[in-house]
Amino acid sequence: MKIIKKTLDRILESLMYVILISMVLITLWQVVSRAILKNPASFTTEFLRYALLWLALLAAAYAFGKKAHLSILFVKDKLNGNTLRILNLFTESIILFFSFTVLIYGGSKGVIQGMAEKSSTLPIEMGYVYIVFPLSGTFIILYCLIHLLDLFKIDKTITKENKVQNTTM
Repeated sequence: MKIIKKTLDRILESLMYVILISMVLITLWQVVSRAILKNPASFTTEFLRYALLWLALLAAAYAFGKKAHLSILFVKDKLNGNTLRILNLFTESIILFFSFTVLIYGGSKGVIQGMAEKSSTLPIEMGYVYIVFPLSGTFIILYCLIHLLDLFKIDKTITKENKVQNTTM
């Protein structure tokens, strides 16, 4: 599992690096073309808007994978044992449902519809912009499955440790 998670992390990190570097370069070009050349490039604003969308959704998936997303810790910190496990299972189930229905299913419908629309200044169909929704949903689902497997692995480890402690007493 650690190899799969590390691979997912590296893929997302690489994509986010490329997007962020391209955003910096395009912004630099926008400033140069506007201030020095006195002829602002028309595609830069639209590209940056789409790149920011991609960056935000991929970063959300990355943060979820690192368990760095928003959570209500004051409730979670007061729970332990089976109650905490049930809460974690419930939370991961809700995230799986949302990721599949909204990001993957809804995002796929948006991609299909977006293939009929052209970007106003970029030579691409809008479906290529919207493809980040099912892509990020897929990453979140993969991370969610890893979290669930880790949760069950921890439960098995705790059960084995309890059995060993009970037999040695």
